[in-house]
Amino acid sequence: MHTTKELDSTSFEYQVNGDVVPRDTVMPSVTSNDRVGVVMGTGAGGLGAGNFILSCVTAFYDYLRETREEDFFEYPDYYTFQTTSEPADYRMLDVYPDHKNVTVESDVERLLRAINDRAITTLLVPDVPPTSPDVENITLQSAHRRIDHCYVYAPDGRPSNGEFSVRQRRQPAREWFETTVESVTGDSEGSVPSFGSNDNWIVQQFRQVSVEQALERLPI
Repeated sequence: MHTTKELDSTSFEYQVNGDVVPRDTVMPSVTSNDRVGVVMGTGAGGLGAGNFILSCVTAFYDYLRETREEDFFEYPDYYTFQTTSEPADYRMLDVYPDHKNVTVESDVERLLRAINDRAITTLLVPDVPPTSPDVENITLQSAHRRIDHCYVYAPDGRPSNGEFSVRQRRQPAREWFETTVESVTGDSEGSVPSFGSNDNWIVQQFRQVSVEQALERLPI
C-alpha cells in the first residue's frame, strides 16, 4: 500500500496520437473485484507494463476510498505470470503478497490454467509473434468467460503499433522499478529500460487486442 502515499489519479497522463485523453478512453474501469494479470518471459520484462499496473493500483485505491466508510489495509488482486526460472518480486508495484508473483512453465495450457485459476479480468501479454495455441476447449471457454480486456505491452515500453501511452513522473517509480530488477539480479545497478527520452517522465505504450489475439501470444 506504499503507493497510496505517492500516487493519485493526477500522477498519470494518457495520450492517443499525442493528444491527452481521459483515463477511461483507453484504460479499463477498476473496482475492488477486478483482477489484473501480466504475463512475462523474464522476471524484469513485466516492467514494460509498470505504468499500466500502477495506474490500475491507484484506481483501485481510489475506488476503495469512494466506497468504504472506514480506513482499509488491503491490496488489489493483481498477479504476474512469469515463465522463467528467475522470477521477479513486484511488491514495489503493490503486487503483494508474494504468492501473487506466479511462476509457470512456458506451456500455453498450464499458463492459461493459472490465469483462469486467478479469475483474471484484465490480461496483459508481451509483444511477441502470434502462434496457434493448443489449448483444451474447456480451458479456452473459461478464459473467454472471465477475461474482459486484453492489452499488448513490450519490455522496453514500445510495442509495435502502440495505440496509446501511459506516462508518469520518473520518481518515485524509477526506484520501484530498480528494486524489482534487483529482486532478480541482486544488483542495485541492474538495468532498467529508459522508457522514453524525457528525463522527467516514464512513457510506455500499449495496444488493446481481443482475447483470441492475446492467447496467440502464449506461451512466451
